[in-house]
Amino acid sequence: MSLTWTERMIEKYCVLTEDEHAGKPVKLLDWQRHLIREGQGKRMIWLEIPRKNGKSAFIAMLAIAHLLEGYKNTSNPQVILAAATREQAGILFGYVRNMILLNPQLQKVLEPFRKEIRLKGKPGYLKTITSDGGSNHGLNPSLILADEIHSWNEVKGPELWEALRTSMAARPSQFVAITTAGSAYSFAHKWHEYAQRVKEQPEIDPSFLTIIYGAEDHENPHDPEVWAKANPSLGVTVSYKYLEELSNTAKHDEPTLLSLRKLHLNQWAGSAQPFIELSKWLNCTGKRPKTLSNWRCYLGIDLAAVNDFTAYTVLYFNGKEFYTEQYYQITDYSMTKRRNKYPNLVQNWIKNGSLDVVKGEVTTTEQRLAMIEKIMTEHPVEGIFFDPWNAAETIDKLRNKYGKAFCWEVRQSALMVNEPMKLLFRSVQTKTIRHDGNPITAWMIANTSLHIDKNDNWTFQKDKAPDRIDGTAALITAMAGYVHNANTGMSTYEEMDIIFV
Repeated sequence: MSLTWTERMIEKYCVLTEDEHAGKPVKLLDWQRHLIREGQGKRMIWLEIPRKNGKSAFIAMLAIAHLLEGYKNTSNPQVILAAATREQAGILFGYVRNMILLNPQLQKVLEPFRKEIRLKGKPGYLKTITSDGGSNHGLNPSLILADEIHSWNEVKGPELWEALRTSMAARPSQFVAITTAGSAYSFAHKWHEYAQRVKEQPEIDPSFLTIIYGAEDHENPHDPEVWAKANPSLGVTVSYKYLEELSNTAKHDEPTLLSLRKLHLNQWAGSAQPFIELSKWLNCTGKRPKTLSNWRCYLGIDLAAVNDFTAYTVLYFNGKEFYTEQYYQITDYSMTKRRNKYPNLVQNWIKNGSLDVVKGEVTTTEQRLAMIEKIMTEHPVEGIFFDPWNAAETIDKLRNKYGKAFCWEVRQSALMVNEPMKLLFRSVQTKTIRHDGNPITAWMIANTSLHIDKNDNWTFQKDKAPDRIDGTAALITAMAGYVHNANTGMSTYEEMDIIFV
């Protein structure tokens, strides 16, 4: 097959820019050539590929080839490099700039400035924009190259995406979106799911090309054949030795294993450093046990800010395994904001999420107490465990009704949550916990990041994911009630010498 214009221009004019190979001509890799050829005539190309496979340099090559074509045709090429942050945009821009500076032939037609690349003597340019910036309407691009979609700002990112997509109406533009696997239920994950649908049924969107390099969830992450399947540049930009070293560490360290699977095998596994992998949590979905009335029962509550989710977790234990159900409460005002941000998720939450949507802009103490009373009538709760943050009035009224020995504080510090988090993690890995499949909890589990200090104490950072992990926090709080008060096999509420502070 004869070479395309893009292939010819890249291999004739583009050069490597780093290490001892700087200045040497580029030789396209098979996966790069495949994308160029298959992408001809497509308006949208979606590429998922693990880290260190040379995607940033490839973006620069595509940009230069397009600018050269525009120079030849005097078509006023306008290339947009879209990135998550200024730093990432600077990296992409640096690749393009360095390729030009290392090749005198390119300098005859392309002139790099501090923030733009311009055609000499003809209209046309390349510039960068970021997902955390302001409005980007008014663009008229001929080529959009978007990188690291999984890291795009969750609020402004979708706005930029739509601004870029709608800017393509006036000319035969192309949008190339490139990403590594990111958080489940994120903006990027929505497009990942759509891309998979198109891959399976190309007829639903003939203008869309899906290319995904990654491992299946069931595949062995320590198998070199799996590495090769997920990393098309293995042996060139990614070394076997590096993956072997990472794999050896990952066999003894779960966070490293999650990094291996997510960053180098391209598996969508949750947050940046997930506490519990989403697929493993979903595998613990199960029916309510028939003997549940004989199990011990604890209620964990995360009473969040008045306009966020309030989460209630019922946790059962029978001496061998756990079973849990979750309930949520939120105002219709806050729900409208989330419906605008996560329309498909919200529809599922309302249908299957055990969600109480209350009128107004704030959740009142009376509404929270009514939810707790409802749960208490449906479950044989032995005690209530709660994070005292934002909870003073609600807890005072609960203690006045049930007594201090029934309501216990669990502060979200390493002292209180380290052991419960590790127990919950082990229970999910060994499938000794079952849950009711609440989709809100699954979303929050996927967004819960793990923090490990130098003493191997586990905590989660709620401030890093506001309104996203209240369900996880309530579950850990309930688990803390079990760990610190109930694992002796006797009722804590008859033993007054254990007090949470």
